[in-house]
Amino acid sequence: MSADENRRREGRPATKKPAAPGGVPPRQQFGRPAPIRGRDSDDRRGGRRSRPEASDSVSSGQGKRLWKPSTMLAPTPVVLVSCGGRAEQPENIITVAWTGTVCSDPPMLSISIRPDRFSHGIITATREFVVNIPTQDLAKATDLCGMKSGRDTDKFALTGLSRTAGESVAAPLLVECPLNLECKVRKTVKLGSHDMFVAEIVAVHVSPALLDRRGKLCLEQAKLLAYAHREYYSLGKRIGFFGFSAKRPGAARRR
Repeated sequence: MSADENRRREGRPATKKPAAPGGVPPRQQFGRPAPIRGRDSDDRRGGRRSRPEASDSVSSGQGKRLWKPSTMLAPTPVVLVSCGGRAEQPENIITVAWTGTVCSDPPMLSISIRPDRFSHGIITATREFVVNIPTQDLAKATDLCGMKSGRDTDKFALTGLSRTAGESVAAPLLVECPLNLECKVRKTVKLGSHDMFVAEIVAVHVSPALLDRRGKLCLEQAKLLAYAHREYYSLGKRIGFFGFSAKRPGAARRR
């Protein structure tokens, strides 16, 4: 007869199994799976991905599930940032999805990069970079530049991307990208996992293939990429333009 059976016959409670570290009984440790960590690439995703956990509650209204706070803003651009070429810094490419326009006049944008990334140190030293906007045909090269580190990989040789000199910065432009934005850092903001480089756009290079006979920019011909929760997407068809909701009958289709 076991010790627990003897205790029950004598009216004493059976001994409990000791709790695991943290006070959680062994069977309860696995009641909810831990967040799944993805590979932390060169900084296109802004860090390790964790699959959002559904909580036990339901959000108010519409019966939606309530998840913990996370970077669920989507889609975002995905760009190739080239840097280096000045202050004895090597030339490199990093893929970034944490990027966006922050000001119209002067034209400014931001990119956010983890401090331990190779390109972070280069941009900190040179205070400049180029945002190169890739096309669907460059999706594989875009992904490769995010999966490999410039510390031990020549990404130009790896991807076959060509470089050329810019007008206002020492960082190279990527020839295969139809749009190149030369940028000079005006401010660095430490946010937490990432540092945000706020930069002024000092020159823009546009492929002639994106211009019509009147010199109008036709971005729909660029076949640009978008990024959403670690997945790449091609932009779909145009469904409107700025101000189309207020367009009067008979007015021009687009200004």
